[in-house]
Amino acid sequence: MKSIAEFQQLIKESEQIHIGEACSESIENIDMRPYSGIVEYHPEELVITVKAGTSIAEIEKTLKKNNQALTFYTDNPEKTIGALYASAGADFADAILGVQIINGKGQLLNFGGQVMKNVAGYDVSRLLVGSRGQLALITQMSFKILPIDAAKRFQKKPKPQQNPSALHLLLTQKLKQIFDPYGVFT
Repeated sequence: MKSIAEFQQLIKESEQIHIGEACSESIENIDMRPYSGIVEYHPEELVITVKAGTSIAEIEKTLKKNNQALTFYTDNPEKTIGALYASAGADFADAILGVQIINGKGQLLNFGGQVMKNVAGYDVSRLLVGSRGQLALITQMSFKILPIDAAKRFQKKPKPQQNPSALHLLLTQKLKQIFDPYGVFT
């Protein structure tokens, strides 16, 4: 699939969806890799917008032409930006400016934008970071970028995750009680 309309239709018609590698014949699988490419790139504004299936290598190659880089750590250049978004943490969330998603009803929604201060209310683009695609289908995202030398200060390998504290588990449980998504993707 390569168009937003196709993704929307699939979501509207499916009962269960899995994003990424095929997992089961009974569950509809969405492979985002064909939906790739640079949507917009403004080197002078330090902003890039990409489709979810775009490889990290393609993004890095484009940015390198202008001596720029992503501001977060990446360990596998063949991984797609959408896959990284789905499994990333705080350093990635700090770089995200905006996101386009398809929710569980098949609606195309945009959150954030292409500027640093563009959030009123919930910052959905950051909320979805690390959600493993369970809350929405992420179709494209905008990032802040920096000159290579400045970006290197932020590209630190994350420390191994430790067992979460009791407070962290309690807060996570409380947030799940008040958050009511339209659909959950498996």
